[in-house]
Amino acid sequence: MRRGFLIALWLLLGSGTGLFAVENGRLSFTIVRAEQKTRDRVVYYVVNTPLYREEPYFEVEVRAAGTLLVGEYEPRHAGEMLPANWTPGALVQGRVEKRHLYLRRPNGTDLSFVITRRVAAPREKP
Repeated sequence: MRRGFLIALWLLLGSGTGLFAVENGRLSFTIVRAEQKTRDRVVYYVVNTPLYREEPYFEVEVRAAGTLLVGEYEPRHAGEMLPANWTPGALVQGRVEKRHLYLRRPNGTDLSFVITRRVAAPREKP
């Protein structure tokens, strides 16, 4: 009886671990949203008063294999932009490696995003 319970528990827990997994290798991602945002960063303090500077970053949310992945990328310079064809619903090739999401640009190079969230995607309506 106890052995049957342990086997059932193992199967139940084992099936749930793959829920938030995305397989490695090249995948097709569907872009849900791609935005440029800013965050305030403290540059220095003057008499206990923080002085801030806005720093841009990009946030991309993609759907792959039943999972929504949200990633952030800090551009090298303020004039850098995301590719123009990265609009909601666009298909992009890419790969996932641990905490990084690599999306292929139209020129063939990869853009590396740090994954900040993984969420099970709601089912798509036909």
